[in-house]
Amino acid sequence: AAPERRIDPEDGVAYTFEEIRTFYHGRFRLAAIRSYWESACAPVGTSAAGRPSRTQSSKPAAQVVAAPRRAAEAKRAVTDRARAMAAREKDWRVGGVVYQVFVDRFAPPAALDDARKALFPSPCTLHPWDEPPSRGEHNKEVGYWGHELQFWGGDLPGVRGKLDYLSDLGVDVVYLQPICEAFSNHKYDASDYCKLDPQYGTLDDFKCLADGLHEKGMKLVLDGVFNHMGRRNSCVQEALSDKASKNADWFFLGGEYALGYKTWGCADNLVELKLESRSLQEYIWKGKDS
Repeated sequence: AAPERRIDPEDGVAYTFEEIRTFYHGRFRLAAIRSYWESACAPVGTSAAGRPSRTQSSKPAAQVVAAPRRAAEAKRAVTDRARAMAAREKDWRVGGVVYQVFVDRFAPPAALDDARKALFPSPCTLHPWDEPPSRGEHNKEVGYWGHELQFWGGDLPGVRGKLDYLSDLGVDVVYLQPICEAFSNHKYDASDYCKLDPQYGTLDDFKCLADGLHEKGMKLVLDGVFNHMGRRNSCVQEALSDKASKNADWFFLGGEYALGYKTWGCADNLVELKLESRSLQEYIWKGKDS
């Protein structure tokens, strides 16, 4: 059944008790609000005549909600906020337990045959699972730090094999760090937004992971990297080679930048995006194929 609604004499509008409580909470005690609800607010469809006034309540005047008069718009704003908060409680994106997974380091791969090892060409290095990571030197030739190119071979099938573990932890949402094609281990240097990096597996592997998570009542969230692109991205290369290209407006290009383009976080391989560009907006989020 729908909750009872009563008329608040302050503005003549009908509210539920929760809406009345939300509006007056913080200024009056719950007992006083309940007394006001019972003694001064008439049920919808009835007359308030004969009902005790706030000054006739059995509670002392200071205990009864003698709130200053407010416009109905102010009350409705609070009511709308209460309804919005109730809706948020039903939204899986709000308040859930989120577990972020760095795919390369989360679970050891089932196998590392020659075909898989070929996915980590020099200057990338592939390490035994029990070897701790270490800080690397800056490789000026490729523009990466050595530790950005250290790999342990974790992949999506390995993540899928840990779903019971994640479920037992009480995880609601699994959040993967970027998995699109990139040169580094962190994948924030996207070379192709539309391709899954083969180091992590195939599209079928991705679908199996998503299906497995959903079967266990968990959600899957991906990390979209839209502040910058990797320097190896074909859109970047086209813009760098032809300042008149259609993509040149997507980046900050010019001689005022040490590398000829503005970097994100001073990282050589992260080319900052000019999000004010209309054509870039179409590419990333406005267009049908964005």
